[in-house]
Amino acid sequence: MYALEAKGIKKSFGGVKALVNGELLCPQGKVCGLLGANGSGKTTLSRIITGFHSMDEGVLKIYGQSISFKTPADSQKAGIAMIHQNLSLIPELKVWENITLGREPRGNGGFLATEDAKAVAKEHLARLYPELDIHKKVYELAPWEKQIIEIAKALAQKPKLLILDEPTAALENSQVERLFKLLFDLKSQGVSMIFISHRMTEVMELCDFLVILRNGETVGTVDFSTDGKDEKKIVSLITGTELQKSQKQRRDISDNEIFLEVQGMTVGRKIMDVSFKVRKGEIIGFGGLQGHGQEELLLALAGYFPLSNGRILLQGKSKRFKHPVDAIHQGIMLVPGDRHKEGLFLTHSILANFNYPKFSLKKTKWLVPFQQLQAETSQSVQALSIKTHDLDTEVKNLSGGNQQKVVLGKWLALKPQVLLLSDPAKGVDVGAKKELYDVVLKLADEGTLVILYASDSEELISYCDRVLIMYEGRIVEEFRDGDIMEERIIASSIRVKI
Repeated sequence: MYALEAKGIKKSFGGVKALVNGELLCPQGKVCGLLGANGSGKTTLSRIITGFHSMDEGVLKIYGQSISFKTPADSQKAGIAMIHQNLSLIPELKVWENITLGREPRGNGGFLATEDAKAVAKEHLARLYPELDIHKKVYELAPWEKQIIEIAKALAQKPKLLILDEPTAALENSQVERLFKLLFDLKSQGVSMIFISHRMTEVMELCDFLVILRNGETVGTVDFSTDGKDEKKIVSLITGTELQKSQKQRRDISDNEIFLEVQGMTVGRKIMDVSFKVRKGEIIGFGGLQGHGQEELLLALAGYFPLSNGRILLQGKSKRFKHPVDAIHQGIMLVPGDRHKEGLFLTHSILANFNYPKFSLKKTKWLVPFQQLQAETSQSVQALSIKTHDLDTEVKNLSGGNQQKVVLGKWLALKPQVLLLSDPAKGVDVGAKKELYDVVLKLADEGTLVILYASDSEELISYCDRVLIMYEGRIVEEFRDGDIMEERIIASSIRVKI
């Protein structure tokens, strides 16, 4: 019997098709590995199964019964629990309160049976981390302790179907071993599981079969009992292409001066002993799956995070940034990943957004050369092909692509030596993406050093001179020239050799 049947699942968010044909069959007592590149639809499908999203079309069955969940509570009543990668905990509540939240034991008169609730929490922590103090508040805990609470919270529901979304990302090896022992026990008791992970060794150890998603569509399955554990086949299904050399011509920057050097950079547990060198005019990309330290690396270079260890050198001289303004004064400027929260004043004009860095960084005369600023901004708007009626237009009224051009454009007048791009084309259309990268390429040709993180491998392939792959906070592989291709990037990201 199938614990779960998902057929023809479709889901769109506005004009974006997140799922076009999601299909998954999970027998009772089996572990299904759900794999796919960033944006393939894994999270959307799992959130439909757990009632966080409604599907636009399709059929969903639990133990043969068709269902359509309206809320997560509906899925929980049906025996489905999910261990979230983005934690669903309430920081101000204690450990035991989070684990039993929504399923609190009740005593006489319907009042909370506090001691029984604490006993439930201890029971489910006992096999994961019995030393954890259940009276601590969640905000006091380390990230890995929070992940363990997230796991215990799901197990406390005593699910028939358990969905695990990157459950081991924050755990140490010994904790992973404990978790897997527990999962194997649950499997022997008939609990079905969907395991989402990019750690191929864990997928091979735990799963019975794989379902592969690509561009919102189920494109294949791999049954380990009949198909074996062929990693090359898995990578081919994820990428949709066979391995072949890239024919793209690369830029020759081999004679350029080494401008930036990073030696042994460590930032907490997010970045571990990272070292690399970059030449003037070089475009270097950081690839790998989301959440493996790429964004934190850019933030550390931009002065947002202090280094736990290591050095940053510019033209051979060691620099220490206590604040982002220190990095900016050295010519290091960041285009952040979230333009709305980190890159723009949405209710202010294009003119204001373009010019506020000038006034923040320099001592300015009392009389602002307004006409000069207008002329300079107008030139930049034209150069960036920003579509607007006038410079007084509030940035919130621009399209996503034009907003991103403003985020980039505000730094251009300051002539960046090092330009940090954190997923700069995320959420913009194809035309705006090309225009954005045309500007980046022009800057690189003029000598600006560019460091790019992009969740879309195609951007790394199309624009980078080198691509460094990060995995769990470390650089694990480097690709150059014809070796920069999606198959190698994906394989390296999930630690598969091809």
